[in-house]
Parts: sequence; C-alpha cells; structure tokens
Amino acid sequence: MIIVKHKDFLLRTFEEADATAMANLLNNKKIWDNCRDGLPYPYSYDDGLAFIRKINSKDEVQELCIDIDGNPAGNIGIVPGTDVERFNAEIGYYLGEPYWNKGLMTKVLAAAIRYYFSNTGIIRLHACVYEYNKPSMHVLEKNGFTKMGIARKAIFKNGKFWDAHIYELLKEDALKR
Repeated sequence: MIIVKHKDFLLRTFEEADATAMANLLNNKKIWDNCRDGLPYPYSYDDGLAFIRKINSKDEVQELCIDIDGNPAGNIGIVPGTDVERFNAEIGYYLGEPYWNKGLMTKVLAAAIRYYFSNTGIIRLHACVYEYNKPSMHVLEKNGFTKMGIARKAIFKNGKFWDAHIYELLKEDALKR
C-alpha cells in the first residue's frame, strides 16, 4: 500500500518480495555501524522476511519502505513510546548505500514526519545518532530537529564507547515548517 507518493520516491508498506532487496542493502557494515545491534549482521533473506512478517502483523503502520524507481531502497520507522511516553516515538531510518549523497534522505524524512504526525497521536519524535554519523545529524537538523544534548559514552558499538547525540521534534514545530 502506498502511503506517500513523491516525485523522487514512494513511502509504502513492505511486501514479502522486498526481503531479497533488504538483504542486499542491509548486508553492509557501513549501514550496520550506524544501527542498533538488534539488526543482524550479516543480514540474510530470512532476516528480511522475518522482519516484514513481524511488522505486517501489527495493526498500525510503523515501518515504511523507501521505494525508489520501484526498488526498495531503505526503511524509515518509529518505535512508539508506552505509558506516560505514549505520545512520543523514536524515529530511525537507513538508506541503501547506492542512494547516498543525493539529498534523498532529507526529503524522505520530511515526508515521513508529515505522515506520522498526521496519522498517529504522536506529538514528539526523537532520534539518537552516534557521534560519528554526521550525515544523519544533518538530515535531522534540515528537518527541524533540535539537538537536545549529547549523552557521553552512551553507545557501545564495535567494541568501543561512543557519544549519543539526542534530537527531538515537536509536532507543533514541524507544522510551522
């Protein structure tokens, strides 16, 4: 199902047929280095299929496939908060390396933000970026996210501690843009 139609991409729900493309894109250490360790590496077709089946079993759309020219090119998703944080969500994304440095992720994130704020009860999005991922910080900042602070040595990745840069965007601020 198409969620957002843009001249440069689609945001749509995932289909089981996307598992092969996901495995090809995510079996890349450069992407894995910027993601949580819960993302398998190496990444297989079976990993992709399991992910797609899991997200498609949910009642609401939380994960969007970034589709460029009819091909899965990445993912953008949210993890909704619970209890007193139920109107917050963490947002995360990746774009396959063949699509890097083309300004796409900034546009994709803008479209996803509009979708999530318009179709959910979320009023605040937040993101955690590892200190060495400057391109992701720029994407967030171009979309109106504010850096709330730096959690020192909050990330343990590849056998080393790293700082976490914490960003947020409120619905009311996003709607002004």
